[in-house]
Amino acid sequence: MSKNEMYSVQDWTDYIEGRVNGDQVVRMEQAIIEDPEAMDNYLEAMGIHQTWPQLDNPNEFADSIMERITDLNHTGRTRKSRSGRSRRWLEHKVFHYAVAACLTLIFLSSGVFDKVAPYHKFNDGEQRGSFTQKWTDAATTWLDNFKPKP
Repeated sequence: MSKNEMYSVQDWTDYIEGRVNGDQVVRMEQAIIEDPEAMDNYLEAMGIHQTWPQLDNPNEFADSIMERITDLNHTGRTRKSRSGRSRRWLEHKVFHYAVAACLTLIFLSSGVFDKVAPYHKFNDGEQRGSFTQKWTDAATTWLDNFKPKP
């Protein structure tokens, strides 16, 4: 058969039952991809056309499916809290604690706290002031280094 020639329902039945040689199979599969009429004949040979339900209003059906998809997207992002109001996972306290813990570990491992308050300031033998006061002094000294010089 030439490229312009259409395959009949019987040809597609032979294809389905495996009575077609290799080269013919390739040409027929290419015809299914390129020609909608070939696909219709193939489906008719499969007996599928009779089992498809007819839609009364295809546009209304498509709209109802899109509404369901939209509802699924919204319910996936939020969950109900104990009080019954919806909230996203970004608003959860556990999320904030986890982020704070991760940042603390990053700062500890990179030595940021050592730069803010060098260790020797806390071991200088002086007993004046509290530990908090020493941290505050070290932090303000560190912040003063960022101010532009007059």
